[in-house]
Amino acid sequence: MFSNPTHRSWLLNAALFFCAALIPLVLAVTLAAPDATNLDEIARRTANEFDRLIQMREQQVFTFAAFPSIRAFAASSPETRSQRAAVALNELQAWVASDTNVREVFITDQNGIVIMTTLEGWNSDVSARQFVREALAGRLAASPVAYDRGEYSNYYAAPVLNNRGDVAGALVARVAAQELWSVLPRGANWYTVLSDENGVRLDDTGDPKRRMSSFGAMDAARATRIANAQTYGAQLPQVRATNLERAQQFITLGALDQLHASDFSADALAAQRLISKPWTVLVLAPQPTFADLFGRLLIPVIAALVLALGGALLLTRV
Repeated sequence: MFSNPTHRSWLLNAALFFCAALIPLVLAVTLAAPDATNLDEIARRTANEFDRLIQMREQQVFTFAAFPSIRAFAASSPETRSQRAAVALNELQAWVASDTNVREVFITDQNGIVIMTTLEGWNSDVSARQFVREALAGRLAASPVAYDRGEYSNYYAAPVLNNRGDVAGALVARVAAQELWSVLPRGANWYTVLSDENGVRLDDTGDPKRRMSSFGAMDAARATRIANAQTYGAQLPQVRATNLERAQQFITLGALDQLHASDFSADALAAQRLISKPWTVLVLAPQPTFADLFGRLLIPVIAALVLALGGALLLTRV
């Protein structure tokens, strides 16, 4: 078929041009960054937005905890508490009605017993919950995502002070987790994860099914602590674990500088710790699949082929 010297020369030139044109095009595609956007900047910006949201909610709860009606109710004795209940309950119900993300608000006494709530659960003991313990110790608190009452939520708590400035109880707002989940962004070639100090994915835009699963297995002491404190809700005493053991190890140690993209089976990684909580924002570029590579290489191959045919044709005519 190619016995004609001109044809053989044209074919050889086309092959040489094709290889010469294909190599730099393929290298440009395969060695390019997963996305033109700076992953580190995305991580910083997202962490700042989480800090802003958490601090805003904590300050909101603190403000309500300072209402005279709330303070008077929490500081009153059990015998006289009913006389102050109506006004305090109206304040809480008005808050829930005006904010669609606030699912429930309740007040505990100094022992962590619920003495008022906008839902059922009066007189229940929530003293084991970490956010209640922190509020009763005089600190503002925010919980990780927890599964209670059949839905995922975050709890924000603040101390309620009496007239002497002592802690008389805690005010707690349960907020739909969708508010927190709405913060994480996702790009065409990258996704983000919010992890807490236990290595649990509080959100994952790469695959929402991985929410509330840890990167790797937890040690027995940590798992027991989580179950006893109902960290992730009374209805979720333990979380699922995936097999990213090295990522789990360094996330729980807070050693972000030791993390690598390969620890997450990813191509690129950026990490940023929050200021308000020991949580970490991870921005990950996934490893390309065969379909991704084919799609990325298809245009360079076609371009190289066109250049090769055109170059060979031009050369044979000279």
